[in-house]
This record gives sequence, structure tokens and C-alpha cells, in this order.
Amino acid sequence: MLTVADIIALPQLELEVAGGGGGRDRVVRWAHISELDDPTPWLRGGELLLTTGQPLQRDPAGFVERLARHGLAGICLGLGFGFDEMPAEAVAAADRFGFPAITTPYHVPFIAITEAVFTAQGDARVQTLERLTELMLDGRDLDAMLAEMGRVAGTALVLREPSGRILARTGEIAEGDAGAVVLPVVTGSTVHAELVARPAEHDRQLLHHVQTVLAVELLKRRAVAEAQRRLSGDLVESILAGEVSGPELRRKAAAFGLQGEQPMAFALLRPSQPGTRALAELADHAGDQWPCTVRDGGVAVLLEADDDTQAEVRAESLLSATGAGAAGVGRVRRNPADLRRSYDEALYAVEARAANGHPALATFRDLGSIQLLLSLQDERGVELYCDSLLGRLVEHDRAHGSSLVDSLRAYIEANGRWAEAAAELHVHRHTLRYRVRKIEELTGRDLGNAGDRLELWLALRAYQLRTPVAPLEPL
Repeated sequence: MLTVADIIALPQLELEVAGGGGGRDRVVRWAHISELDDPTPWLRGGELLLTTGQPLQRDPAGFVERLARHGLAGICLGLGFGFDEMPAEAVAAADRFGFPAITTPYHVPFIAITEAVFTAQGDARVQTLERLTELMLDGRDLDAMLAEMGRVAGTALVLREPSGRILARTGEIAEGDAGAVVLPVVTGSTVHAELVARPAEHDRQLLHHVQTVLAVELLKRRAVAEAQRRLSGDLVESILAGEVSGPELRRKAAAFGLQGEQPMAFALLRPSQPGTRALAELADHAGDQWPCTVRDGGVAVLLEADDDTQAEVRAESLLSATGAGAAGVGRVRRNPADLRRSYDEALYAVEARAANGHPALATFRDLGSIQLLLSLQDERGVELYCDSLLGRLVEHDRAHGSSLVDSLRAYIEANGRWAEAAAELHVHRHTLRYRVRKIEELTGRDLGNAGDRLELWLALRAYQLRTPVAPLEPL
């Protein structure tokens, strides 16, 4: 930015400060010639007003005060026309308002001053653009980059996502501040962020340059981040598929800021709002801290932790930092081959959380009978166990549009109380009795027998494990 001090420093203009020297740092936006008694209706502020002294004839102090209050940069009096020096009243007013009052000798034409101002402005703008461009190449973090931009632009800056999440700031700008301007940071048709500025004397064109530089920087960072997210997602998927050995995991973990020597656990985050955009934003926020991938309607996050307690603390912090609507965390594992089990614990803990009434992070303690099923080593064994007890009920429901599986669940959860189970299913008790007889006929089990009820209940939980899209029912 060009200041009054910069103009005074140009030796060819032979300018001298008569008063208001405390305002040398005022920004000069333009140089304008006027002999009107009140030129302010045609001025926007930031101008260095050049005059031969006509407006100073009648009320020198009032004229200087009018210019200062309108936000001009200063006044420059050409000597030798009506004045041989700046009037004393004007000097006193200039000192009072910290408004530069400058004189120039008769032999220096105003055109020399305007040309010098415009040339200096052009040079300053080129230097500013070069500095802004250098910021993209310096590799600074976003906070340091924005701080330098704020210094160059002479304004407080806040960079935020359209959702309101702050990316970087140089100072506080209150919501609804009348002096603030909000500029979209756009590449193509995508709004990456919003730039909020609260300048005292801002150069809108300069802020547009800041917008452009930030758009390029955010686009570059997004491209890098997306590449990192893909790699971290590949790592998480490989772990869950059992394709990563211990040594390989330690080697790859270092690329994502992990030590690789600590035990690990999985957390699963669910967005607070439905939709793919909310899920993508949640993955972006979680990926800033840990490797993650999107799966099962949530974000699977790989955590390092010394023990279960630390894993829960880190998952709780992640839940808070990302604004997720729900989260679950599994127990830590030392062997990468066992991490799939930690993920299953996190997944089904989230499913069980709402039913169990937990308001925040869900853990393996919320799993109840699901722990028994998750402890089975053979996934095929769970499937066979489920099919042997419920297979015929599932086939009957599909073929006839009946609700035998759901009726079995409601009956067991109601502990065999016909009226309560029928009310939940919204059917008559006689209808439920018919369904229970049909269930006993197809399964060969007696629902009056506690052992048979327990086996069928575990089979129901296994069935829900195989179809996690449907929410788990209350224990």
C-alpha cells in the first residue's frame, strides 16, 4: 500500500510537511486536483487533494477538518499562487486531526505529483502482487500465510468454510460487523471458503487479489489433501481386509504421522446430518487428524493408543472436534490381523448406542450379547448358526410378506408378554399367537423353553450383524 510517507520521500517532488505529521501512514489511494470549497461529495476517501489554495482563503481550519473527517489521505498546497506557506489555521487543524498538510514549490507542477503517485501506486501494486504470489511458494501454514496477507492488505482477515468452520484468522471479526466485507473464495463453480475482511481503508481490488491467491492455495491444498486421503483410505481398507502385516503397517504408518509401534484401535463416526455431503465433510475433518475411510454409512478412523482408556479419550476428542452425531470405538489391538475385530466393535457399539441410551461415545461395553457373537473366530460359523435357526423364517417372510422374524424379536424382548409384544407390532394378540406357533413349527424350537429362547435371541443378534444396515433393536 502507498502511504503519504512514501509520496513525501520522492525527492523530485520537493514536498515538505507543514502539519499533521502524525498521519504520515495514511494510505494514498488516489491524487485529485480541486479548487472547490467542498469537494467531498465527489470524493470516496484516501485521496491526496492538490490545490492552489482557493478553498483555504475563507476558512482554512474548517476546510482541513472537512477533508480529514471525510477520510482523505492529506492535502498538498501548491505555493506561489495565493499562499507562500500553509496557513497557520490549516496547520493547527492538521496537527489536531493527524491529517498531513504538505506544500510543494511553484516550479513543481501538479501533473508531476499525480504521475508520481500513479507510478508509485503501480510499483507498489506490482510488489504486492509479487509478495502475494511468493506466499504460495513459501510453503507456509495457512495461519502464517493469512497473517502476511493481512499485513500486506492492511486489514484483519478471517478465512472460513461455507459451513462456518474457521480455517485461519488474523483477528476477531464479530458476526454482523457493519464494517466487514465477505468475499467468496471460488475456483470454477466451487466455493471453497469465504474471506471476511474488516479494513479501515481497504483497497477492494487488493482484496480481490488476496481472494485469487487464496483460491489457488486452497485448491492446491485440497488436491494434496485428497491424494493423502486416498492413500490413508487405502491403508485403512487394507487393514480391514487383513492384507497388511505388522512390519508393513509400521512402515506405512509413518507416512500418516503415526508411530506404528503403539497398539491401534478403530473408531467409527456417524454424521449428525444425513446425506453424502455431510459424510464427506466429516471424513475431511477426521482425516486432518488420523487415517480414515468412508464405509458402512460412517467414517472408519484408525487411532493409535496405549490402551483402551486412551483410545476412548482420543475417540471422544475426535467426536467433539469433528461435530459428528455419533461415534463408537473398539478395543486396542497389537496385531494388525485383529484390527478388523476392533472395527466391528466400534461399528456395532454405534448401532447399539441409541438403543442403550448413551448420549455420547459408544464403546465395547455397550455391545451386550453382541460381544459373544463377535468373539466367534469363524465368520462362516456365525452365518451357519444364524441360518440354522432363522433361515426358514427369513425365507417364509420373503415368500409370503410375513413378519415372523420381527415378531420373534418382539415376543422375546417382551419376555413372552403377549399384550406388550402385540402392541409393539400393532397386531391383535391372536395374530401374534398364530405367528409364534408358526415360528415354533418352522424352527422346531419351543419358545416356552428358556434355552430355546436364548439360542433364538442370539441368532437374531447374529442376523442383525449380517445385515447392519437395519438398526439394532433394544437389548
